Amino acid sequence: MTSYNFTINKLPMKRIIVLILFLYPLTTWGQKITFATAVQNTYDSAIVAVRDLWKSYLTNSKNGFDLPSPNFWNKYEIENGYNDLVKVASHMPTYLVGNIEVFDIKKVDNSYYRIRNIWSFGENNDKTIIAIFSVFAKGTDSVYKLFNNFFILKSSLKHFETNNIDFYYPVLHSFDSLKATRANDFYSSITLQYAYTDKRKLIYIIGNNLDEAFKLIGFDYFFGSDSSPLAGYSGMSKNFLILSGREDHIHEIVHSVFMSMFPNGHMLFQEGIATYYGGNVARNLSYFIGELKKLVKQNPNVDLSKIDEIDKILNDGKVNNFYFIGAIFIDYALKNGGPKKVLALLNYPVTNQYSFDDAISAINKELGIEKNNLDAFIKNYVQNFKDN
Repeated sequence: MTSYNFTINKLPMKRIIVLILFLYPLTTWGQKITFATAVQNTYDSAIVAVRDLWKSYLTNSKNGFDLPSPNFWNKYEIENGYNDLVKVASHMPTYLVGNIEVFDIKKVDNSYYRIRNIWSFGENNDKTIIAIFSVFAKGTDSVYKLFNNFFILKSSLKHFETNNIDFYYPVLHSFDSLKATRANDFYSSITLQYAYTDKRKLIYIIGNNLDEAFKLIGFDYFFGSDSSPLAGYSGMSKNFLILSGREDHIHEIVHSVFMSMFPNGHMLFQEGIATYYGGNVARNLSYFIGELKKLVKQNPNVDLSKIDEIDKILNDGKVNNFYFIGAIFIDYALKNGGPKKVLALLNYPVTNQYSFDDAISAINKELGIEKNNLDAFIKNYVQNFKDN
């Protein structure tokens, strides 16, 4: 039996995203693919064929989140709108930068071979593991095609379908169909409110928590995962992917609309509108306003215009406070210009979706708030906030 020892160096999600954003332009051609000795030196012709297919796919799959090429991926998943779900869920250039180490390829039944991988940055003691994941291959002779882990498990999962959403969940999960129906109705309502016409069926995968949902699509470990049942995650694909520990994850459902409408929209507003409607973890906008009021009362000189530093001065950075700063501007836009003003914020051209200077430029242009007035604006907003 093949064995492989590894350790995981965990980093908070935001730090890794910042790390990726800084590394990405420097490592555009820095992809490194390696194979464990047993995989590289195998005499099994089937494993050789699977290994070479996977290496070729990794080398050639560098562009965005479009459907995989039929040269590599199986026909059924492509025809039914399923992308490479590892690539979709990672939100990052999984096969373009960093190190992909293939540490095991093994036949798991009469048809499928499991390909196990580690995606990391750095070397040796400085290695940061981003993900440990599996994909599958099936075929005859030298003609093999790739499959998602979800495809292998799909027939063993329960399925609940609405007109907008396909829910999948383990047999032992206590599924709440009432919450699922309400989630579907919310999706219908928000798409109508914001005139979203390119409605796509949502693939909504539920576990008892987010970790379990990630495992259903092939991750043994992923830095963006969470053991909390309140956590959720989403990713762009032909059919938008949502992973969650609950049936009514409104925050992620909102992402499915506005990430599709504005794939280049600034993340302050993308997270802001998702948080405005769906909150974040167990907090909503009203709760956050209460926290901010206490902060300002305790420290009247705090500068709230430094949006990128809000996590350092509130709750020790343990929660996504800047999501709520985004929600403040969404609320203000709705109260002073309706959905059209929100759409203008999301449609505002930016050079970097994570640059707060770009967000401030959009706020100035669309909401008329000058940069030097941001601190006063937020403090005044907090003192006079009225919930809808």
